[in-house]
Amino acid sequence: MLRSKKSRRSGKSGKDGKQRAPEQPRGAIATLTDPKTARNAVAVARLAGPALAPLALRASTAARSLIDHRRAAKLGVPVDQVAAYRGPAGPSLARIDTLEQAVEDLRRRRGGDTRVAGFADTARGRFADLRAAAHAAAPMPPGRRRVTLRAIGGEISRLESALLTYLVNTSA
Repeated sequence: MLRSKKSRRSGKSGKDGKQRAPEQPRGAIATLTDPKTARNAVAVARLAGPALAPLALRASTAARSLIDHRRAAKLGVPVDQVAAYRGPAGPSLARIDTLEQAVEDLRRRRGGDTRVAGFADTARGRFADLRAAAHAAAPMPPGRRRVTLRAIGGEISRLESALLTYLVNTSA
C-alpha cells in the first residue's frame, strides 16, 4: 500500500497513525556495547567455553610445536635445544656449536694426523672467542649488533670452509 506524501514526511503510517522511529544503521561499536549483546555473548561463552577450551589448548600446543620444529630445522639443532638458541645471537651460537661438534668428530676420527689435531686446537680457541663475541653482541644496539654478527658469521664461514677441506681432502 502506498503512503501519501504527508504521511511520509510526518513519519506516521497510513493506517494506524502511530509514530515510527526512523531506523538508523547501528555501528559495530554500538552493537558490541549493547547490554543485550553482551548478555548473549556471556551466555554463549558459558555454554561453549568448556567444550572449546580443550580444543583451543590443543590447537595452541600444536602451533607451538610446529614453530619449534621449523626453528630447529632452520638452526640445524634438535627440537629440544631450540630454546637455548633464542635471541638475536641464537643463529650464530647454533652455527658455532654445530661446527664445534663437527670439528670434535673430525678429531676423533683423524686425531693421529698432526695437521688435523692442530686445526682442531686452533678451531676450539676460535669457537670460544666467537661464542663470547656472540654473547657480547646480543645486548648491543641493533646497528652495531648486525655488523658484529655479520663479522662473526664471516669467521664461522671461514672455519666451515677449512673444516670441509679437512673432511673432503683426506691428504690435507
